[in-house]
Amino acid sequence: MTYEELRQALALEPEIVQGTVPHVARYIVGGMGGSALPPEALRFLDLAFPISVHRDYDLPEDAPEDTLYIAISHSGNTAETLSFAKAAHERGLPLAVITSGGALEAFAREHTVPLVLVPRGMQPRSALFYQLGALLRLVGRSDLAADLRKADFRESDVEGEAQRLAAALADTLPHFYASRKNAFLAWVAKIHTNEGAKMPAYANAFSELNHNEMQSFDRMAPPGIASAVRFVLLRDPQEDARVARRMEVFKDVLHDRERTVHELALWGETRATQLARGWFVLERYERLLAQARGVDPDSVPLIEDFKKRL
Repeated sequence: MTYEELRQALALEPEIVQGTVPHVARYIVGGMGGSALPPEALRFLDLAFPISVHRDYDLPEDAPEDTLYIAISHSGNTAETLSFAKAAHERGLPLAVITSGGALEAFAREHTVPLVLVPRGMQPRSALFYQLGALLRLVGRSDLAADLRKADFRESDVEGEAQRLAAALADTLPHFYASRKNAFLAWVAKIHTNEGAKMPAYANAFSELNHNEMQSFDRMAPPGIASAVRFVLLRDPQEDARVARRMEVFKDVLHDRERTVHELALWGETRATQLARGWFVLERYERLLAQARGVDPDSVPLIEDFKKRL
């Protein structure tokens, strides 16, 4: 996605093409892969918003009634998400759909389910802001949509950061670490590295990783793994001072053990700018790293092969 395409996605004001969306106490999104990212992005913007994600077939075991169930599948053909939508409809639960077409659109139209259509022709992870805009429309958060439209950052700054990150992580095993409130962007970094650059990558959050995962990178770690691992700390200038201290100490103890630690600053005066800017750095990083490795960032042949065999 180019900078101009990102601005278009942020500016789009999606419409609900049919049905009526009820007022509810909470929301549960059924989605997989890149199509499960929008509710997590919403929570990045508002940590207190009552929304959760179901990454599985059917409905969660504790599916309450005063809830809007939102099925998101960019292709419209994701088996787990279709199962989620059908299960909610069969139980008479409030349901809405976000998709670009496929069987999910056909299902929504057949049953007059509230439906928001998003553009086709891209991988779900790259369609995040189209899907997020659709989700904000369904849950009535026009304030957050307005904040995203006003997100402001310079493309040249982003490009430089993405180039430095791609150069630092080429042919490595990246671990992306952030605070709990910013963990969504660490997860985005992992997914973009996995799908776009075709490389293993991992994500975790402070403070939890200090109580378990970090021990695996002490001096007695397997040499082959230790030499390949690179750590990327996603640093927020407005971070909780206690978490910021943990990041500094973490960096020091890893440097003492000759581990390589990089930092990526999450700049932005608003959460919306931090989200849009941080995501775009990672989108550009993915494509630069894929280019350096000679792979197509928009193809997912292993995933497609797996789906065909199911």
